Amino acid sequence: MLKNTVDAVQKLKKINILVGAMTRCFSTKPSILTSDFNIQILEDAIEIHIEAKVFKLPLSHVKLLPSSLSSLGITNRWISFRILTQPNSLYGTFETEIINTENSLTSSFSSYSNKVEFPPKNTACKFYCKCCKNVITKTVCFQRILPLPSSDCDPQEWFCCKHSGEESFSLDPKETDLFYSINYSVLNKHVFVENLKFKNSIIHCNRCLSILGSFDGHETKSLKIWNCCVEYKGSNDSISKRISSPLCDFLSSVKTTAELIIGEKILLEAQDVNSLHYILLRPMEAKLDLFTEDKEHFDGQILDLKSSSVVKVLYNYGENKKTIKNNDPDTKHCELALPSILAGMDQLVSSSTRFPPAYRRTDEFYIGYLII
Repeated sequence: MLKNTVDAVQKLKKINILVGAMTRCFSTKPSILTSDFNIQILEDAIEIHIEAKVFKLPLSHVKLLPSSLSSLGITNRWISFRILTQPNSLYGTFETEIINTENSLTSSFSSYSNKVEFPPKNTACKFYCKCCKNVITKTVCFQRILPLPSSDCDPQEWFCCKHSGEESFSLDPKETDLFYSINYSVLNKHVFVENLKFKNSIIHCNRCLSILGSFDGHETKSLKIWNCCVEYKGSNDSISKRISSPLCDFLSSVKTTAELIIGEKILLEAQDVNSLHYILLRPMEAKLDLFTEDKEHFDGQILDLKSSSVVKVLYNYGENKKTIKNNDPDTKHCELALPSILAGMDQLVSSSTRFPPAYRRTDEFYIGYLII
């Protein structure tokens, strides 16, 4: 099987091709020799000849310029090169650019946001630890399920009449309220049963010790619970339901925190018992078409490609004793659950394997894709 990656930047009218021979199906040699290799560029496909075998890569999505091949490199069992594409009417020509007002990036991320499923209003339910199914709340019936305002919102804007600047505003929910943000929910402290453990601002399940959320102090009236760490079950349900997945929360957090423009820096942090895990992201290309192998439709010679909309990023992972969000005031910051950070890293590391080893890293950052 070959691992194929077609990185298409439509507005620049170029695509990067990365082909990795992951098995011995095309050659029994440890590396591809130049003498055994030939490549033919057609308008709608690429033919790669290795020894006596031919591998065809259909590219009906774009029109290639056959004479434009450049940057050809062969390293061990990796082949990489660049090809120019003919102008696409969707994007205009070199003289005229067509601007599409529909934000496909936002709509793609919205598909993940729509996967967040809170308990229905006016329905009795209980919350459970997702890991060990330990009951963490008493039976509760939410009458209000409302989004929390963003951190940039001025509390004075919440009211139609002016309030005193010295007046404090409270967002503590009642026992019948559920307030939510991109990756967590805020519930009244009194809806929880004594199956939680509180230590150093972290909320643990007292059975499996999984981290379920955080709190501001023992005098607080509400608790912050990570959506991907809990499940709920209605009084008439036979099985529990999850609110969201760790990867869903990771991708939604990235989109909500940042504009995903070149030069932007995004810091994602998750608190563990004795340390903070972090991922630092720097977008390289925010709207990229990525074509990868469709393993379900491979006949040994012709490999169909499936398309994904991705963000190409530089990323760095690390651990610290305390937050590093104040190290750079221009860095966007978001706190996540630890499973979300780990799910995001899994996707980033997996995407990095699509690059030849020599091109996976630049300085202290790795290169990867976030499939959105």
